[in-house]
Amino acid sequence: MSKNRLFKKLFISNIIIILITLSILSGMFYLMFQNYYFADKEKIMLEEAQEINAILNEFAVGDINIDKWNQELNVVTRLINATVWIVDKEGLIYSQSQQQGKAWTGVSLSKEEIKSILDGQSVVKKGYFGGKFNQPVLTVGVPLVINGRIEGAIFMHAPLTEMNKTIINIFILMLLSGGVALIIGFVLISYTSSKISQPLKEMSLAVQQVAKGNFSARVQHKEEDEIGDLAKSFNVMAKELEQLEDMRKDFVANVSHELRSPLTSIQGYIDGILDGTIPKEKACDYLKIVQKETRRMSRLINDFLEMTKLESGQFPLNKTEFDINELIRLAVIKFEKRIVEKDLTVKVDFEEDRRIVIADKDKIEQVLTNLIDNAIKFSKEKGIIHIFTEIKDDKAFITIKDNGIGISPEDQEHIWDRFYKADKSRGKDGAGLGLYIVKRIINAHNEEIWVESELGKGTAFTFTLPVKKF
Repeated sequence: MSKNRLFKKLFISNIIIILITLSILSGMFYLMFQNYYFADKEKIMLEEAQEINAILNEFAVGDINIDKWNQELNVVTRLINATVWIVDKEGLIYSQSQQQGKAWTGVSLSKEEIKSILDGQSVVKKGYFGGKFNQPVLTVGVPLVINGRIEGAIFMHAPLTEMNKTIINIFILMLLSGGVALIIGFVLISYTSSKISQPLKEMSLAVQQVAKGNFSARVQHKEEDEIGDLAKSFNVMAKELEQLEDMRKDFVANVSHELRSPLTSIQGYIDGILDGTIPKEKACDYLKIVQKETRRMSRLINDFLEMTKLESGQFPLNKTEFDINELIRLAVIKFEKRIVEKDLTVKVDFEEDRRIVIADKDKIEQVLTNLIDNAIKFSKEKGIIHIFTEIKDDKAFITIKDNGIGISPEDQEHIWDRFYKADKSRGKDGAGLGLYIVKRIINAHNEEIWVESELGKGTAFTFTLPVKKF
């Protein structure tokens, strides 16, 4: 039962709305038609009363005889289904239509019943006309005018029962039509409720799958509506969660791999020293290797922590004004030993001696350190590293260029991905996070960084920073 509760809610609520709407409309139409029907009946009876008055005038001047008068009177009364009385000034009924029922000729009406009519007014009433009828009637009374003078009254009595039967028949027809509409509504509401609830039901099942760790769950709903948008958003979310899960697994695997290598080396050398496998006279050399491995592991951990900060959004920038040229000089000096060991030539060209930029100095130093480290790492012996800055459109363009092994076009598409290594043979030189961190830092500054490289000829990294305006 709980699986279809949304469908039931939609179905029942829509049916209730239709029933309430049909009830209100039926009631309104019933009252409107009733008022219209009675108003139309009154109008017809008043018109026919005037017609009878005209016939009486013809009878009074001798244009028609008594038989003709009775014939005309009965035609009119059959047409409107009413009893007609002709009443004199004293209230005496001296003529009536030939209808089955009580004979009214010779019966006198009270002065109150004909007073307003003798004063020239028309009367319309509903009821039993002073108790003279056993069933309610619609009564219309008009002055009887002969030769321009009021000589009495014409009363017409139409039974309300007949009129009510007509209205009820119409009302029944309306109910039947409403019933047919309701049946059709049942089918349509059932269909639309299913169309709405089914994708939500599928989405609920998919959410349960995602909650259990199955991030491959998807919702198939191609309708271009709000539910379709929700389904698309869910699929996008599921896809991103799946990617995050894959990244998490890759991260754990990469961290494990990167840390296992130095830890294995450290453990092996220390065990060798302690158990005497490594002679005491060589212990110092192996301890230096252990020291190097611990430092490499420290760098790896720092990179992992930096990456975690970048991805968590906890990466505030402390922007200040500083000389980018001076920062480049200091960054190069830090690598002096490695530059000398590899017999590299470093050329530094600045468009101006000082160039003040606005950025986070520590983070930009990290960018320069990573890029220069890469340039040294992938340069050939006695190679050349060229670092230069230039100004274009209020931007400082900083380029670190080497003439090393270069990067293939296929690898250039992935070098900004974390844990990616273009040169797989250099697996011990890092975790593949350097360029990923560089990219995130530059993006955090809302600036750009790009690479230009050709295999066997070298690589150039260029990034931009905003310069201070004087």
